[in-house]
Amino acid sequence: MKTQAMGTLRTAKNEDICLHIGCGLEVVDGWENIDASPSLRLAKIPLIGRKIVAVMGGPNWSKKAKCGDLLKGLNVSQNSCAIAYASHVFEHLSYQDFFLALDNVYGYLKPGGIFRIIVPDLEKYIEAYIEKRSNGELATQAAFEFMHHSWTGHQGSRRNLYSRLREAFSNHRHQWMWDEPSLKTAFAKQGFTNIRRCNYGDWLDPRFAAVETETKHINSVCIQGIKAKKTENERVTEI
Repeated sequence: MKTQAMGTLRTAKNEDICLHIGCGLEVVDGWENIDASPSLRLAKIPLIGRKIVAVMGGPNWSKKAKCGDLLKGLNVSQNSCAIAYASHVFEHLSYQDFFLALDNVYGYLKPGGIFRIIVPDLEKYIEAYIEKRSNGELATQAAFEFMHHSWTGHQGSRRNLYSRLREAFSNHRHQWMWDEPSLKTAFAKQGFTNIRRCNYGDWLDPRFAAVETETKHINSVCIQGIKAKKTENERVTEI
């Protein structure tokens, strides 16, 4: 599967890029901070965009945040990124789109480049549900808390315009949940090597410290993989 350059992120050829995928409001210097949020695209409309987002009750986006849709492909050269990071982003993708996004990230990385991902840990949510469900005093809240904390349900209202548009045009709810074994298997199928679960502060590249916080690891699983030092043709032939 080839990645097409269709996004709005522009980078110099052969630049050593640190790619921050789904940055949200956490824009970090020294990284290419991209996000696919419709409200960011709206905020980028000259003169009126940020005002419209504010009226709708949307976030106050940093001017340094860049629009880019990983599924459509970013305007980033193949084999140009030293490291890539995505925290609480890939669980918002469907199962099929997850593998498309993973394939695109793999293409952007240099051989030997590192991808670090954090997603909610399905195992932890199931364990919490089972524990509460088996407790007579907490059993009635077990289902509610699972749906609420796992973001697999919608608790709020759709009465205001921003909420309705968010439901229609964004994937703010979780589309697919992962645990350690399934995430490691996905990385292995893509061709990553040296795949392992990581804790906060366990960085092969110290630049990850700029984008990662310890709170992102709560009830989550962090997996890190390295792009194999092989050509794309060798990887395709091997599969």
